[in-house]
Amino acid sequence: MPYLFDANTLIEAKNRYYAFDVCPAFWDWLILERRRGNVLSIEAVKDELEDPDARAWASANPSFFEPNDLTRLSEVSNWVIAEERFSQASRNSFLGKADPIIIAHALQKGYTVVTQEKPEPSSKKAKIPDVCAALGVNWNDQFKILSELRARFILEVQP
Repeated sequence: MPYLFDANTLIEAKNRYYAFDVCPAFWDWLILERRRGNVLSIEAVKDELEDPDARAWASANPSFFEPNDLTRLSEVSNWVIAEERFSQASRNSFLGKADPIIIAHALQKGYTVVTQEKPEPSSKKAKIPDVCAALGVNWNDQFKILSELRARFILEVQP
């Protein structure tokens, strides 16, 4: 089952854990695993990448991003709108981003969403893990996925 990366996984990786100049192996690994059919993202996520370096990486690797599948978007949107615990501002914020699109894409294709968000079932704010759980979509964080796919970023020893 392919893993569908949310924007925050790429943004946090770039800004915190795997900066392009510190751990280029992570970015090479993403492309290698994409070729193997294990990881990918969607165009809506690509559109959310505002950082120039992240946008440049995305532009250089267009095959990492599938076209958005909106077949089940209304199902996701309707659930978020109907969920009484979410404030109207939270609904609007969630529905105005790639979040519902990535969940709809995963729902349609049977993918697992990869996000750095944490579930907050009692929050008034819509979160990807909570919406995924309500709609039966598998999700996990990128570190779990790295482990499951046995990613190895080996230090090259310089003579």
